[in-house]
Amino acid sequence: MASEAYPAAGTILVTGTDAASAKRAVFRVNQATGTQTLLSSAGSFVAPVGITVEASGSVLVADCDAFGGNGGVIRVDPVTGAQTTVSSGGLFSNPFDIAVEASGNLLVVDAHASGRGGVIRVHPGTGAQTMLSIGEAQAVHLPLRGVGITLEANGKILVTEQKLAGGGGDAAGGRVVRIDPASGARKVVSSGGDFVSPVGVEVEAAGTVLVADANAFGDDGGVIRVDPVNGTQTKVSSGSGFLSPQGLAIEGDGHILITDSDAFGGDGGVIRVDPLTGAHTTLSSGGALRTPRQLVVVPAVGC
Repeated sequence: MASEAYPAAGTILVTGTDAASAKRAVFRVNQATGTQTLLSSAGSFVAPVGITVEASGSVLVADCDAFGGNGGVIRVDPVTGAQTTVSSGGLFSNPFDIAVEASGNLLVVDAHASGRGGVIRVHPGTGAQTMLSIGEAQAVHLPLRGVGITLEANGKILVTEQKLAGGGGDAAGGRVVRIDPASGARKVVSSGGDFVSPVGVEVEAAGTVLVADANAFGDDGGVIRVDPVNGTQTKVSSGSGFLSPQGLAIEGDGHILITDSDAFGGDGGVIRVDPLTGAHTTLSSGGALRTPRQLVVVPAVGC
């Protein structure tokens, strides 16, 4: 049976800012009503971005600026909101997003690790870090950095890469890269096309890949579906309220959830997207949650 501490399946957890205190925080968002509840704020948080849930129900947050500026991984109690440090320093430079492997090990995509960005494997108990895959050296005019991460059903790793501010040259393209979890070997799944600033990435039940791009389709951003075999891109949704879509999660019924940090008059919010028609509905906006970054939908657990 699931632990009493395990958050309810379908609960949405979002990193962002608490409007009341102006401190960085994690919020719960009710899947049905959009009601926001503060889970954890301040503490070790400086710039919390990536978020996921362990099998135990504990919440894991990748903070790109914590612990003196090099970032780290913070574990949050799903009931009390208490924070504990999982891993900091070491190989970290700017950890942006996080995923959990079937083994329980953590995978952190870091935009600047080893000078080129990469994926770092972290032991969930000791915090020990191992570099799994370093980004390829890119041409000077187009350095690409990993900012989003997820896992396919077979355990292979998908990472979104984009040009980050300050990289020099023209901001063009972006891509999705597949990484072998054993060897760290990298293969481009899809690049160019509609990609401008791909951020959030998740895998649908059918195996297709969904990407939230903050600046695609005329700079308003949107959601792009990618064929995992041939890399073909298809527009799922754009416009209709999008201004800077970043985080992406998939609900149990297949609907897509998007965080947009600039929508709703600049306060940001969570938008639900129909995966077939691309139609938008507002799930949560206003309230205490501001400038939402990434999000996760808590999965159901077995007995």
